[in-house]
Amino acid sequence: MIGTQELIVILIVALFLFGPKKLPELARSLGSAMGEFKKAQRASELELDQFDAYTRKAANIVASEGKEKEKEQKDIPSSNNEIKTDTEPKTDTGLKIGTELKNDTDLENKP
Repeated sequence: MIGTQELIVILIVALFLFGPKKLPELARSLGSAMGEFKKAQRASELELDQFDAYTRKAANIVASEGKEKEKEQKDIPSSNNEIKTDTEPKTDTGLKIGTELKNDTDLENKP
């Protein structure tokens, strides 16, 4: 930051360079330029904040979708176990038919 003594020296040099008639005009244009600069700075900061919020939201969505997919993949083996069915017959008729089918296939395989 510029101290008081440095500011006084700068003003004296500017007074000698531009003269007393041009100095107020120069100060006005410098002030308006600083105002425009600050306005542009605020606008760019706002835009960057909005972009940051958007990227954070997108990253959170991607992370949550990844966790959901991971959970689904972990659930696949357990659902496979649930889908498996017992192929052995449970009734007397089923046992009888299963035994007959087995005997028929054994006879067909013998030369």
